Amino acid sequence: MFDSAPNREKMVSSVAKLSKVAQVLKYRPQEGKAPWDQAKDTLVHYDYIVLGGGSAGSVMASRLAEDPAVNVLVLEAGYSDEVLASRAPGLYSTIFQTDADWNYETVPQTHAGNRTMMQPRGKLLGGCSSINAMMYHRGPASDYDEWEALGNSGWSFKECLPYFKKSEGFNDPNLSTDHPRGPLTNRVRYPELETFDPQAHGTEGPWQVTFHHLFHLSNRFVAASQAEGIPFNKDFNGDSTLGVNRIQTFIQRDGIRSSLSRAFLRSEDVVPGGKNGRGRVRVVFGADAKRILFQCKRRVKMATGVEFLDHSNVRRRVMATREILLCGGAFGSPQLLLASGVGPSPQPSIPHFHTLAGVGANLQDHLGLSVTFRARDRCQTLNQEYGAYNAMKSLFTFVTSGTGPLTTQIGEGVIFVRLEDIAPEWVAQERANGTYQERASGPGSPHLEVILLPGYVRRHGTILAPDFKNYFTVTALLMNPCSSGTFKIASKSGKQGGVDVKGVVDPNYLAESFDARVLAQGVKFIRRIVRRLNNDPDVGGREVFPGEATVPDHDDKALEKYAREAAETYYHPVGTCKLSIGGYSLGCANGSDSGCFMMGSASDLMSVVDSRLNVHGIERLRVIDASVMPKLVAAHTCAPTVMIAERAADFIKEDWSSSSQGATRVQTTTIAEARL
Repeated sequence: MFDSAPNREKMVSSVAKLSKVAQVLKYRPQEGKAPWDQAKDTLVHYDYIVLGGGSAGSVMASRLAEDPAVNVLVLEAGYSDEVLASRAPGLYSTIFQTDADWNYETVPQTHAGNRTMMQPRGKLLGGCSSINAMMYHRGPASDYDEWEALGNSGWSFKECLPYFKKSEGFNDPNLSTDHPRGPLTNRVRYPELETFDPQAHGTEGPWQVTFHHLFHLSNRFVAASQAEGIPFNKDFNGDSTLGVNRIQTFIQRDGIRSSLSRAFLRSEDVVPGGKNGRGRVRVVFGADAKRILFQCKRRVKMATGVEFLDHSNVRRRVMATREILLCGGAFGSPQLLLASGVGPSPQPSIPHFHTLAGVGANLQDHLGLSVTFRARDRCQTLNQEYGAYNAMKSLFTFVTSGTGPLTTQIGEGVIFVRLEDIAPEWVAQERANGTYQERASGPGSPHLEVILLPGYVRRHGTILAPDFKNYFTVTALLMNPCSSGTFKIASKSGKQGGVDVKGVVDPNYLAESFDARVLAQGVKFIRRIVRRLNNDPDVGGREVFPGEATVPDHDDKALEKYAREAAETYYHPVGTCKLSIGGYSLGCANGSDSGCFMMGSASDLMSVVDSRLNVHGIERLRVIDASVMPKLVAAHTCAPTVMIAERAADFIKEDWSSSSQGATRVQTTTIAEARL
């Protein structure tokens, strides 16, 4: 299973084999979750079609099916997330570059060493919530207030907070084992780091948020940070996000990842539903959506259905009686819009249907720069678990008790800081030079996040340590990048009369040199913290990559060069179908469906959706995922994405009302005189 040094290929292979055994023996397909059945599925009328069973899509399907009269169809290109690599929190990086990853890559990044960079995206039920680091963090209130200030009425933090709480099932770590939400494992606790503000959290939602495994190294990291002058933060999701502590995680009380599919689509009451006062949800595996179907009727453009390839690569069509809900994420949603003829300009081989300049624009992401250190032999890290004996021991502990190293979500200790607090002289010099760029939403919004990873982590875990010694990694994340990019497609005629489409990801990383300079300050700050850890007899911290001799603190040019050569995505792309207030009035030339055109303008011509997430100019089509964020939040984007989906579900329920004659939509968009 493992060699004398860590071998990623063998590790991934072994985990995949164990996952297959687990699926066969224990996690059999659930009723309502299976590939397309042409004979049965075509007999059903679907009110809503959810495109993508990821983080947002799982929430949408479950919430809409709270109406007993509703049928929801979820088209998911991947398959079940009931696999070991997803269930066990510490194994998520073994999913990268497998069939459960969309395997997107960037184009060569001109300002980042001309590198082609990985962009992991979950291709399985639960989407990225099934493969990410499970960090539950909403971000500062001022970030959402800024969304509203940008012209998005109703998106202030005060209005968003109830929806954060609605989904959340926070588990108080101090509850007794006989409490309904009490602990289900006997994990090792660090009570001094398990502080929280009870007023900031919801406890009744299906998405479990807990404290779970913590390496002692992370505890010492928090102490070293405090010694460096970083204040302790009681709750990153409370009044302030600045300071140091362990991060809250979406891991179940039994130690298993609480993906959004596990939280919202697991119970048989939900899928297939149809009982206990709920509507029905049908989840189709292996259904790769290729384009949205439209019509232009009575001077109104409208989404009517979806064309997809099923698990046998057969092209199918399915129609919705109410709405098409696009939940493909910051890459998948613009890709499907562009493939359907909705975007800034015509695409080769694709009939152009509707012009929206902002589709695929405004791509923003968190970039991270890491420094790796050798720890003392007595300091426990993940690298010890790669040996054959320890690996099997950890697996047994996880399966039998839901504890141990496999229940770590890896990004354990966290600092959120502002630049003026860690590099005041540098900030003053930048301002004096006229080169400082303030992108944070307010004085409580961090510029950098610093994460302790208790292991040797390079290139998303695909480069492993040279031996089984103890290592740890500390990463600085740029929370408010000045650089932004695009998502486009390359298209050509395909088989069966369709069009083959490939995503073209260009985040334009570090195009603004200020971003590289900020990351350089992050490396300096990391080294200050770890110098304190190096004096800790239980930890240590000798830098092994990149090495201070190679990239010294006093050489800003070398630090910036290192940033351009080594920084990687930290999995938070947003903004490619962004929100903004405004709308369009529509018309059709000579009454022809192909002659529909746009009249008038929106207040923000680069926006794709309105404040209720309706796509501008197309009825019965919404985008509901991280792509609608107008600006990247200084947070881990899973929780904000879930909040967006919770809000959207209420929007949709409000916009449709039931009557004895059937469902009638209440028109809320700004399309002039549009009537269905």
